[in-house]
Amino acid sequence: MSQENIEVVRRIFDRFDRTGDFDLSLIDPDAEFDNSNAMIDAAVYRGHEGFLAYLSLMREMWAEMRIEPQEFIPVGKDQVLVPFRMVMVGRQGIETVAHAAFLCTLAEGKIMHLKAFQSRDDALEAVGLAE
Repeated sequence: MSQENIEVVRRIFDRFDRTGDFDLSLIDPDAEFDNSNAMIDAAVYRGHEGFLAYLSLMREMWAEMRIEPQEFIPVGKDQVLVPFRMVMVGRQGIETVAHAAFLCTLAEGKIMHLKAFQSRDDALEAVGLAE
């Protein structure tokens, strides 16, 4: 199941990279996006509407945004940890780079829960894989 989950998560990131949108067919309608660890917009979003609201907020804040996954780490049978590099370009053209991680929990081939972490190390510690 781990490899199948990795492929689902990879497809979500690939779609976002190509289009700037989430592939909602890979996200459960009742999914939760927990961004409460974030420095900006610390909140929890629920359902497809919540994911779209978050994306809308990011588009208001940034002229351009890219998420570059660094790796896909299977955690147990139903989670994938994705450390990533986020590149954001402000309205005045200034580029900002941040490193963070998502922990994706899946069920039946769809994202059920997405939790953001400020760093790869924070995410690894949360799942008991701290180095």
